[in-house]
Amino acid sequence: MIINISDVWDDAKSEHYVFLNDKIDNGLSILSSSFIDEGIKDFLEFNRAVIVGGTTNSLIKCIQDYEERFGKGLLNECVMQKLEQIFDFENFSKKNTTIWSAYQLCNLARYKVCCYCHINSTATSLPTVDEKGYRPPLDHYYIKSDYPFLALTLSNFIPCCEKCNGSQMKHAVNFARIPHLNPLEDPESIEFEIDTLNVNEEEVADALALKLPAIRYRLVVIARGNDEPSINSIKTFQLKSRYKEYSERAFRLARSLRGFASRKKMHNDALNFEVQVADLLEFEPEGYKNVAYGKARLCIAKQYGALDD
Repeated sequence: MIINISDVWDDAKSEHYVFLNDKIDNGLSILSSSFIDEGIKDFLEFNRAVIVGGTTNSLIKCIQDYEERFGKGLLNECVMQKLEQIFDFENFSKKNTTIWSAYQLCNLARYKVCCYCHINSTATSLPTVDEKGYRPPLDHYYIKSDYPFLALTLSNFIPCCEKCNGSQMKHAVNFARIPHLNPLEDPESIEFEIDTLNVNEEEVADALALKLPAIRYRLVVIARGNDEPSINSIKTFQLKSRYKEYSERAFRLARSLRGFASRKKMHNDALNFEVQVADLLEFEPEGYKNVAYGKARLCIAKQYGALDD
């Protein structure tokens, strides 16, 4: 993950809470008095609060409880089939403008750029008479095929782009087994900086002054803290190669930002015209989360002194 989106669902919490509680109530009402169904009832009632309103970190205890109760054999397979019917994500995903669905949920998301790569849009458009509508994929941080009881849990939903959620990246990687940064919980620990390639002693001064050709610079992805989850996230979402493609644009931005503080003073004093770093970034610094490559551009501004680190 590049950005933390802990408040992404704040505008949708209350409606989804009611929706999911009703789902569990309806599911409990259709279960029989068989041994398996009684076990499912006990599991759902015991973990209802976490499934409906728990934090992403608290879901691990729910997963552990599930595995202790139902194991990984035939019993688990039978239980999973019933849970998939109760927590029917496929039906929730269908386009619908009259009942609570993934479209209404994503329409209330506070961020519109993929938190895993911070490159692609995750905007939503509700279906209308004239347009089919669209929404971002909802990645299940803990995959629903293994944990169907979390298939509709809000704190397990990560709005992301199709590339990050697809077979070449996240797909079926089990984040419950392999630690990754959690966009709903973890602080931002992946950053960026401009670096030079193959600089000899005579070129050091020009390299620091950004006077070498653009092809001699690259945008580097750096893990600063939370090492194992950060490194795994960089690898899974192939951030090094994806941000390499942004290197020339990052270099051009760095050249614009270099010496910004002194130029700002000159403009203010001589021209009575206030220059803002937002004019170069093309967004207000505090709004970086909702701009593609916003975190990378913010890091470049800090690297070249246009913003305080």
